[in-house]
Formats: sequence, structure tokens, C-alpha cells
Amino acid sequence: MQNSVTIELTVFGGAAAAGVLLAFLYDLFRLKRRVVKTKAVMVHIEDILYWLSAAIILFLSSYIVSSGETRAYFYAGAIIGGLVYMGVLSGPILWILSLLIKIIVWPFYEIFKFLEPVFRMILLRFRKVTGKIKSRAACENYRIRVNFLRLKNTFTKK
Repeated sequence: MQNSVTIELTVFGGAAAAGVLLAFLYDLFRLKRRVVKTKAVMVHIEDILYWLSAAIILFLSSYIVSSGETRAYFYAGAIIGGLVYMGVLSGPILWILSLLIKIIVWPFYEIFKFLEPVFRMILLRFRKVTGKIKSRAACENYRIRVNFLRLKNTFTKK
């Protein structure tokens, strides 16, 4: 009797661990949305990716922990694990990860801010050159059309 209870508790604990993993994965998506502004279409695509990965994680954890047998307490363990993570650990982990991202991004931001005038000057020159190329291409295109019309008129006039 004791053996079956320990197996069921192990399955419950494994499901809770899978729930924690799913909640952490969701926090990563939330963190990505905080750092990078995403459009509504991309949010929907990310949600689909999350739910596909959640299904795979739950399937694999069910297969590994309980040989593929899913009972109500397996899902209860996954839900309780996710809720415990979201209630206790989500805030501090998001704060730490946000701080780490700020620390990592800060030097690149400062370098970009320092080199911004150089980038603007290069972009301005690039626009001037491309503008001249477009202008010359338009003139050449016009000249070719005029020459083609002249050639057409020489053959069609009687």
C-alpha cells in the first residue's frame, strides 16, 4: 500500500514540477513582451507556440513520470505547481531577469548612443547616393522610352 502512495506522490510532484516549468516558460514570454513591443499578430503566434510547447511538456512529463498514465491528480499537480510559481516566484524572477537584461543591454545602448551621429551621417550619405542613382535611372528610363517611341514611329509612318 505504501508503495502505491509513494508512486502517486512522485507523479504528483513531477506534475507540479512540470507546472512550474510551464509557468516559468510563460514568464519568459511575458518578459519578451516587456522588452520588445510586439504586434497583436505576433502575440497570437507566440501564444500558439506556448500552448504547443505546453502540450509537449505535459505529454513528456506524463510519459516520464507515470509511464503515460494521466489521472486527475496529475493535472491537479500541474495546475497547483503553476499557481504556486505564479504566486510566489514569478515576481522576483521577472525582476531579476529584467535587471539582468538591463545590465546586459546597457553597454550596447551607450555605444549606440555615442556612435549615433556617425550612423546618421552614413545614412544621410547613403540616401544622397541612392537618390542620385534613382534619378539617373529614371532619366535613363525616360530616354529609352523616347528612343523606343521614335523607333516605333519611323517604322509605322508611311
